[in-house]
Amino acid sequence: MRDVTAEVVELLASMESLPWMGEPVSQLEHSLQAGSIARSAGADTELVLAAVLHDIGRAQGLWIKGDPHELAGERWCRERFSERLAYLVGSHVAAKRVLVALDPDYDVQLSSTSTATLRSQGGPASAEEVTQFLTHPWAKDAIALRRADESAKRPGGASLSLDEVASLVIALGVPT
Repeated sequence: MRDVTAEVVELLASMESLPWMGEPVSQLEHSLQAGSIARSAGADTELVLAAVLHDIGRAQGLWIKGDPHELAGERWCRERFSERLAYLVGSHVAAKRVLVALDPDYDVQLSSTSTATLRSQGGPASAEEVTQFLTHPWAKDAIALRRADESAKRPGGASLSLDEVASLVIALGVPT
């Protein structure tokens, strides 16, 4: 098995050059900003790393055409990290759908890219989907990750460094 820390840093670095449907930051900047926002909100190490890795399923070599990026990322994370971290990565789209269904002001906060992808992701969650989502023990964390995700699209915004991300992986005690 490869050194997980090096693999994480390498995959994230590869996201610098990935196009991202008109967002004003690169996918790498977005990921590093999401982690910084989560950390500033007081999230624990695992949630901060999940915020960084929430779009890792878009990285070259992980995404398979027709496969939602959140599921590709969840699978990849499940092979390397805890069940909680994998769940959080895999749930960030569902959390967006739930927030749009529950919070009448949330959809106004969405970027034009998030609004466009919401339609292809099924639109606002149904009442049944909301109930099912909210009964999960990590639903609150998934919603916190999603809020960090949506806020992490500011050119020049505060962000973690790749060295800080490596430190997060090491702090979780992930075997190399």
